[in-house]
Amino acid sequence: MLKRDLLWSWAAIAAMVALLIWLLLQLGRQGADAQIVAARTRAGALCQIMRAGSGKMALGDTNGAIGAAVERAVVDMALREDAGVEGGLWTEERGVFAYAFPTYDGSGVKDDAPAAELPRITTLARRTLAVGAGVDEVRPGLREAVVYTACPVATGMAGWTMTRVATIADSALNHLILAVSLLLGSLVMAGAWFAFLLMRWGREAQRLSELLVASERMAALGGLAAGLAHEIRNPLGTIRMKAENALAAPPAKRQARTEAALQTTLGQVQRLETLVSSLLALTQSFHPRRAPVALAGWLEQCRLTHAEAAAEMAVTITLDVEAGLDQATRDIALFDAAHMERVIDNLLLNALTHARAGGPGHIVLGAARGDACLRLWVSDDGSGVPPPLRATLFDPLVTGRAGGTGLGLAVVREVVQAHGGSVALDPAHTHGTRIVLELPWP
Repeated sequence: MLKRDLLWSWAAIAAMVALLIWLLLQLGRQGADAQIVAARTRAGALCQIMRAGSGKMALGDTNGAIGAAVERAVVDMALREDAGVEGGLWTEERGVFAYAFPTYDGSGVKDDAPAAELPRITTLARRTLAVGAGVDEVRPGLREAVVYTACPVATGMAGWTMTRVATIADSALNHLILAVSLLLGSLVMAGAWFAFLLMRWGREAQRLSELLVASERMAALGGLAAGLAHEIRNPLGTIRMKAENALAAPPAKRQARTEAALQTTLGQVQRLETLVSSLLALTQSFHPRRAPVALAGWLEQCRLTHAEAAAEMAVTITLDVEAGLDQATRDIALFDAAHMERVIDNLLLNALTHARAGGPGHIVLGAARGDACLRLWVSDDGSGVPPPLRATLFDPLVTGRAGGTGLGLAVVREVVQAHGGSVALDPAHTHGTRIVLELPWP
């Protein structure tokens, strides 16, 4: 996000610099446009002056020295008052002649027409003779524009002029180049500064991210330690209390209290052993050994494992298996039956604990085929999961009942995820709790 914002800022600066350069060029060209219009107007007038002076030329002696001098004088007089204008005459037979550049600021007299411009002058002269009227043309350039004009001055003869108009004065162009260089330099420096900031902020963001991960890990570890301390302290407290009571009992009752304390101690040790086993199951990674399973029979076996305990609680466990699913799964390696049996056991024990108090309660163990998955579920008709626990229901040491370790559902999640599946609380099941497992269908 930060990198993208910095890149957008850099792009905005570049766009503003480009816009500023464009505006400077446009301001310079606006003045040049006015000069070009004035030059075209004046060049057209000069061409007409040459036309008016053509009557004084010794047309009968155009090949003689006198005729050439007159022709040159006519052109020279027409252009003398206008700085930077050069011109001459043109005919099909003689080409360009009578060239003059009276305001030439070099040394000596310039009497040779620019060779590079002769093709354009010839084209323009032929065009003006063809249309019988004055024509002009502008060749734009960065530093200067060249304005060409031509007009008929006599039969078969055209006069032409060429004027160079500075589009940007040398001093202005130098200033513009300096300004653009400064702007580009500023842009490069800004880009380098942004890149430096980006790298530094990136390192800082990475450091903060690592600190955040570490703090989250420590917070999780602290929560786990607190939960473990609570789960271990309760059985130890019970064992200690029973032992103290047995030791403090009068001789007549000491034997009975000692036996009761030992029975309680065994129960609490079993509870601690279950806690340790569940913790080890969370920390030990495993790779499921998938194998084909007769699904209906496997689910029935899971049901029978808890049927007696459920009957004592006035709770019934029924199967809800989609028709034809058992046959469809016989030849497909869907899951590791041993580990998934542990998952179903945890879910059924959890459901028995939360089934309707006082009975009759009802638990459903179901299976159906979903979209590219096998869907298993266990539902009960108890009071449901309290809203504060729903977001962390499958986290370790999260429990909503006294005496629970909060590890059963965490083990369920680990085993299902090892199969590439998912487990979730069904929000659509409002009467009690329904936990749904989805395993990939090969």
